[in-house]
Amino acid sequence: MKQYKKPEFHFVRNTGGLSGDEIAKLSDDELTEYLEKDSYSNDKKKYRIKSGFILREIAGEYTIIPVDEESLISNAMMAPNNSAVFLWKAFEQSSTIQDVVVKGTMEYEVSEDTIRKSIEHFVKESLKYQVLEEVE
Repeated sequence: MKQYKKPEFHFVRNTGGLSGDEIAKLSDDELTEYLEKDSYSNDKKKYRIKSGFILREIAGEYTIIPVDEESLISNAMMAPNNSAVFLWKAFEQSSTIQDVVVKGTMEYEVSEDTIRKSIEHFVKESLKYQVLEEVE
């Protein structure tokens, strides 16, 4: 018997240049090749804030507190700005970079390219300091 997973949908960029109609007409092999060429596998990666960190709001200001003694960031707290708080909250649930890009473009008046670069930087740095983890 298969393990049940909650149904989810994630956004995947279509940067390969084909329209939805053209993609729908591709054979399975052609679609597989198209998706691999279009960085589809990277867009499927999901990330989540590790459980050893807590975001707290105190007097209108946010603080991120490491509570895991094995954290690379210990004896320190982080003071994120509003954009970092938005990204933090977005990654409290397992999300792809593209999911957060879509949320970000709906939340902020910013180009998709600008917010994507910010999110990719946030993910890279957060993985480096083991604040974020890749999940299935």
